[in-house]
Amino acid sequence: MRYAMHLAASILMWVLFAWYWYLVMQRQISAGSLRAVGLLLLISLAGLLGTLAFLGMVKISAAVSAFKEAGLPYVVYLRHPTTGGVFASWGSLGHVTVAEPGALVGFLGPRVFEALYGHPFPEGVQTSENLHEHGLIDAVLPVEGLRDIAHTTLNLLVAPREEHPEVFELPREPLPDIPAWESITRSRRAERPSVRALLKLGATDVIPLHGTNQGEYDPALMLALARFGGAACVVLGQNRRGQSIERPLTPSGLRAARRGIRLAHELKLPLVSVIDTAGAALSKEAEEGG
Repeated sequence: MRYAMHLAASILMWVLFAWYWYLVMQRQISAGSLRAVGLLLLISLAGLLGTLAFLGMVKISAAVSAFKEAGLPYVVYLRHPTTGGVFASWGSLGHVTVAEPGALVGFLGPRVFEALYGHPFPEGVQTSENLHEHGLIDAVLPVEGLRDIAHTTLNLLVAPREEHPEVFELPREPLPDIPAWESITRSRRAERPSVRALLKLGATDVIPLHGTNQGEYDPALMLALARFGGAACVVLGQNRRGQSIERPLTPSGLRAARRGIRLAHELKLPLVSVIDTAGAALSKEAEEGG
C-alpha cells in the first residue's frame, strides 16, 4: 500500500512537472513572437506525460504555428530520445529540422510496440539517419556542430530583409546566326552549369534541405536556403545528377518543391527556381503518387 502511494505520488509529480514545462514552453514561444526573434528548440522527450501534458502539447503547437505565421524562423534539433506526441506535433513543425546522430526518433516508442504486439520493432527504422534518408529530417549533426549550423541558419533567416540586390548590366556579345535546333541542343549539353554549380559559385551561407520534411525525398530536386549578395532566399531546382531517362523527376520531388514555395511564403523570402529537367515522370506510379 505504501509503495502504491509513493508510486502514485511520483506519477503525479511527473505529470505536474510536465504540465508546468509545457506552460513555460508555450509562454516562451508566444513571448518570442512579440520580440520578433528566431527560435532554436532542442528537444529530448519520450512519450506523453499524462492528459495535462497532452493538452499543453496542443497549446505549444498553436503557439508555434502563430510564431511561424509572424514570419519568424523555427529551427528544431532532435536529441536522443524524441518520441510520442512531442515528435508528432511541435517537434515536426520546424522550418529546418536537424537531429543528433544515432538518436531514437519516432512516434511509437519501441518498448510500447513490443508490449502491444509481443515482438520487437524492426531495428534501424527509428533512427535519425534513417529518417534523414527518407526526407523527414534535413540533416544529422553532432551537438558539437550545432552552434555553427544554427548561427548560419538563423543569420540567414532573421537577417533584415533588403531590397533586391543591384543587377549590373553586362555588355551584350554579338551572337552568330545559328539554326534554332542547334540552340536547343546547346542548351542541353552535358557540361552546362547545374544548380549545384550555381550555389557553389554564386551563393554564400548555403543550407541544404532534405526532402519534403514529411517522409519523401527525390534526389532530382534540390532545395536549399542561400544568400545571393546581401539577399537571403529559398532556392529550388532540378538536380541533373539525380535525374535520368529511367528515373525522371517524381511526384515526391514536386512535393519537395511545394515545401520550398511554402517556406518562401512563411519566411517572407524571395524564391529562386532553377528549371533544368527533361520533364516529370510519366507512369502509372507517378499518376497514383500525385
